[in-house]
Amino acid sequence: MARKMPLILIAMLALLFSVSCAKKEAYRDDVPMDELSAAVEEGLDASGLAAMEESYLKGAMKLDTSLFADYVVKINAYGVNIDEYGIFKAKDEDSAASVKQAAEDYLKLRRDTWMDEYMPEEKPKLDSARVEARGLYVMYAILSDDQRDRAFESFESALKK
Repeated sequence: MARKMPLILIAMLALLFSVSCAKKEAYRDDVPMDELSAAVEEGLDASGLAAMEESYLKGAMKLDTSLFADYVVKINAYGVNIDEYGIFKAKDEDSAASVKQAAEDYLKLRRDTWMDEYMPEEKPKLDSARVEARGLYVMYAILSDDQRDRAFESFESALKK
């Protein structure tokens, strides 16, 4: 057993070293919001989506827009589904966590205020909605599973260095 201890210790140190040296993904911080939004919409049926103004974000979404350097929020304007996504750019790395929390709080608000009798076939989209952060950018998506997954893949691809 005493002979195995140095080997176990060496293996543990090697593991720690490999984890600490793992490459952290680098993301751009200069992608214009219209370009990022266009990339996300390539895999979506975005024909009914309309961009929301600041008053909508502050009122209906209860978001503090002063947190964002830039943003785009698009919702279905025709009421045939609840498709929606938003992309927010944090002002700096220190505020990125606050931006992500704001998006998560918004999804919680949507879930808490959902009326089960209203478009019950759309509720799974809200139940599986999620938020992802990449560098300074945060995105949430309330979409079908396949569209949501494509949207997040496009979001990440557009931001990778």
